[in-house]
Amino acid sequence: MSITPARGEVVLQPNYFTSSVYVNALRDDISTLVFRYHEAYSQSGCTKPFALFKAVWLNLGWNWLQFKVFDSRSRQTFLEVTLRLFLERAVKTEAPFTRAVALFGVYLFYYTQVKDTAPALYCLENIPIPCGTSCKLCIEDHYLSLIAMPESLTSPNVLPLQTHIRYILSCLKRDHVFFILPKSELYPMNPRELPREIYAENGGGLSDQTAQKRKGRPARREKGKKARQALESLDEWSLEDHAEQMNDAVADYEASKAVMLDEIPPGSVDSVTRVVVDGLKDVTGGDGAGIDVIAESGIFGLVGKKDLAETLGKRII
Repeated sequence: MSITPARGEVVLQPNYFTSSVYVNALRDDISTLVFRYHEAYSQSGCTKPFALFKAVWLNLGWNWLQFKVFDSRSRQTFLEVTLRLFLERAVKTEAPFTRAVALFGVYLFYYTQVKDTAPALYCLENIPIPCGTSCKLCIEDHYLSLIAMPESLTSPNVLPLQTHIRYILSCLKRDHVFFILPKSELYPMNPRELPREIYAENGGGLSDQTAQKRKGRPARREKGKKARQALESLDEWSLEDHAEQMNDAVADYEASKAVMLDEIPPGSVDSVTRVVVDGLKDVTGGDGAGIDVIAESGIFGLVGKKDLAETLGKRII
């Protein structure tokens, strides 16, 4: 009997492939693929564009990408995200050459999925594609613009790619590869946007406001920083003219006060005044000229009489 504790296998989780760690890196790799193929394609004597693309594909190690993950749940996300990022470069707003290379990548990656293995690996049957592009400048249907791509390859530098693009699109249509989704305005893709998770290395992406406070007393440096910020904000506030705001606030207060007084039933103010006066007499022992003023003018007549309010406050204390 083995005493070694059982350990589970280390598996990349699906959220890894929707995070910025994988998405940003793959976008850069796709750009590198387009650049390297453009360098090789620009050389004179290129008679087999797709064969050249496969050579660049193998030279950059794209054939090993199929073995990135074997877990079915993670593999599904991996395949969907990878093909989705290729389709991002095939929208109408991209250059015709870039669109053709992206479609080459979709075709080669999809049809080189590992099949007939034991145990069986997950294979993606359909590629989700929105009915409209995610680009605001391009309102044409994404799927239809993809099907009409050969008509855009008319310039002399991309004309040799036209026949290959026609064949690839015919294969994808024949095998019913694309799964048509609603317009991208409704965000039908899952996840809604890529990347979904943002990786912040060593907390560098976190702001000072969202960072957790340290335990214990703040350091002298932090105290000085907060004091400087408070002083700067006070200087900015003192330079501003708040007279207009104060006048507006006073006008709003007086209007609200008038509305409130109109809604109070007759005699209610006098009864409240008597209650306040009796309470003040109990507190002050009946001493104070201010109490007589309240009894004469009413409790709502104290507004604006700062000296009287301060006098009453001192006597109560």
